[in-house]
Amino acid sequence: MAKLLLLLTFCVFTTVGWVPSGEAQFRQLPQNGKRGMTGENLQYPMVRIGRESLRLAPGGIIFNTENRTILHQSLPPNADVWYQINRDGEVQRIYILTPTERATLDKAGK
Repeated sequence: MAKLLLLLTFCVFTTVGWVPSGEAQFRQLPQNGKRGMTGENLQYPMVRIGRESLRLAPGGIIFNTENRTILHQSLPPNADVWYQINRDGEVQRIYILTPTERATLDKAGK
């Protein structure tokens, strides 16, 4: 009986973090961000967002639609993104938007 209880406890705690594939967990986008479309890939540390060539800040992070970090060269062209600029004018964070996030931003007029 104790083994069964232990097994059930293990099963409950291991499935708590499970998320169905297809859409990432809800994430909070920074309020002071901007929306844009990525352009062609540029040589590191530069990124093209819209018509601007921006420098990716040291320690800058790019998140895909599953909220996983990706490398600079994996940033897809023509992706709808939400990005955050630091005080030096460099891109600190880039979030590739999910369809749900795009719809929410469209409703908010951003």
